[in-house]
Amino acid sequence: MPLASPTSPAPGGHLSAYLLAAGFMALIAALSLTIRENYPFSHFPMYGNPNSRPVDYYFLTDGTGQPLPVAALTGETAPRIKKRMLTQEFKFVKDHHLKDRTAIPPENIAAIRSRVLSSFVTQARSRGTPLPAEIQLWKGLIHQHDQGYSESFEQEAAVSTAAPSTP
Repeated sequence: MPLASPTSPAPGGHLSAYLLAAGFMALIAALSLTIRENYPFSHFPMYGNPNSRPVDYYFLTDGTGQPLPVAALTGETAPRIKKRMLTQEFKFVKDHHLKDRTAIPPENIAAIRSRVLSSFVTQARSRGTPLPAEIQLWKGLIHQHDQGYSESFEQEAAVSTAAPSTP
């Protein structure tokens, strides 16, 4: 009978390693199915890290305040509005060596909002989407109270979509 070399696995070593790995994966799968998406075992921050601050979201409306279908106008979903604004705000913070976004002056926040809204208008135009005469950017806030929840809205920016006149 040949002797086992120092580099060869012990007889049945691979099989026991595979069985151990399979058993561990089965345990993790069973644990995941049992726990599900329950606080604090969630990878969704809104569930895994709740806070009492208002939750914000953004949407577009026409000049009368009627919500617009962002995806149909621009080809992108409404959450991209906030992502674009955050990207611009973080860039501003970096470029101006500020501590964080709360240090951005209000007039610069307004300029960022207008720039982002204008980028969505430009995107809609490039798709050939008909636009209302004015598009507004609104922020919705969901507030948590002892009595439940409430919602408030703030207009952040507005742009005219009329084609610029040439002199």
